Amino acid sequence: MFKNVNVLLRTVVLAGLVGIAGWWTLFLKEKLADRDEELNQSRQEVTALSMRVEDRDREITQLGVEVTRRDETIGALETDVAQKQVQIDALDVAVQLLKTDTRIAKIEVLSQGATGEEPERVRTLLRFTELGPDGKPLGEGREITVEGKTVYVETLVVKFQDSFVEQGDALRGTSLCLFKRLFGENQKPIDGPELDPVGQQPLVYAGDDTPNPVHRELWKRFWDYANDPELAKQLGVRAIHGEAPFIETRPGKTYWVELRASDGMSIRSE
Repeated sequence: MFKNVNVLLRTVVLAGLVGIAGWWTLFLKEKLADRDEELNQSRQEVTALSMRVEDRDREITQLGVEVTRRDETIGALETDVAQKQVQIDALDVAVQLLKTDTRIAKIEVLSQGATGEEPERVRTLLRFTELGPDGKPLGEGREITVEGKTVYVETLVVKFQDSFVEQGDALRGTSLCLFKRLFGENQKPIDGPELDPVGQQPLVYAGDDTPNPVHRELWKRFWDYANDPELAKQLGVRAIHGEAPFIETRPGKTYWVELRASDGMSIRSE
């Protein structure tokens, strides 16, 4: 009897142990299954993150390419702007050279009025002074009497191609002028006193020691070049002719005769 009870207890204990072991095994399997699911989820999350990182890397790489392209575009634009600025500066200089006016003579009205012998005839006494490139007088000036109030300044003018003026060419960077004579409205031009002899180097250029074959040739054969456009073109001449600007003068006034680098004569009162 005792032995049977003992066997029964052992059987019960073993059954309990087996049950506990089975339960524990199921419990562990559930835990392992849960852990495997968590691991799978983690792997999926890691995979998703890796894909997102790869996408970000591709985006960053693409952005880097775009930034490089933009930098190259900006660099090209900056170069283009710099080149255009150089062109603009050059054009500004060219325009400034084209519009440069140089004072080449001064006319001072010393007196004006009629004489007792001819009260109806007005005469004007003036002082004509040629000026050098520095604007200073080339001499004391000449006192000249003209018939009338309106004074004509007869000149011979050489105008060069604008390209020479724009570049500041040493020989053809500005128009040239020779003063031929002065006269009033009440006298014939040929009766006006002669200033610079035609065919010779004008006074303003006479003191220049620099060899200047272009200028000498133009003054020597002025009317040949004026009547032969092809010949004039060979020396870069755009126009070559006479001009006679005039102005009605007033006593005590001073007038400046100016020559534009790319054009002709003008008279301006002070």
